[in-house]
Amino acid sequence: MIDDHVMKNIQALQLNLKYTFRDTSLLVRALRHSSVAPKVGNQVDRSFDRLEFLGDRVLNLIVAEFLYKHFDKESEGDLAHRYSALVCSQTCADVARRVKIDEYLDVATGTSFDDLRILCDALEAVVAAMYLDGGYEPCKTFVERNWRDLFFSSIEPPSDPKSVLQELIQSKGCPLPEYVVMNKAGSDHSPTFTVSVTVPGWAPVTGVGQSKKAAEKEAASKLLILMQYA
Repeated sequence: MIDDHVMKNIQALQLNLKYTFRDTSLLVRALRHSSVAPKVGNQVDRSFDRLEFLGDRVLNLIVAEFLYKHFDKESEGDLAHRYSALVCSQTCADVARRVKIDEYLDVATGTSFDDLRILCDALEAVVAAMYLDGGYEPCKTFVERNWRDLFFSSIEPPSDPKSVLQELIQSKGCPLPEYVVMNKAGSDHSPTFTVSVTVPGWAPVTGVGQSKKAAEKEAASKLLILMQYA
């Protein structure tokens, strides 16, 4: 049973989302942080954590599909750079604030948490709730409406794959990427470097370049591509 105060909040948020839920309990759960719904023993998790897991995948597919269709002359590397910037924590948190999800989050008073991460997770949970309630199309409409200016905010794709990779890894709460010079060949005047990059959960990926920086960029770009299609 949803009390009157919560229902008023839900109605207000639905106006911002421009979507009306058939099952409002999905949206209520999408706003509930684990600090007010801790999992005890074998109880089913009543926070937005499971919804966030699903919403992350739905959001990633919609963004990847949009980029594939609208930037049809760009390489997969360029698409991967755009994609990573569009689904990072900062971007998702900005959209969450835009539709005022931050004003309706259900969190315990005094809870210490990373605002950026929790706003991103809550946004992804709301996307999942929308998906479960109405399917793919409402989610696609929501994402295309709220990301559209971000999709086209720059003519050129993000140019530094190392920065994009670092932001993506940090958004997941993981240690920074580790770059290691595996080999240096050629003369001092014309060297060739082979560098590997490692992030938790992924096998090392190597890049080659005429400087360590160039090799690191190539390695980061290759890993971003792998992560995009995982």
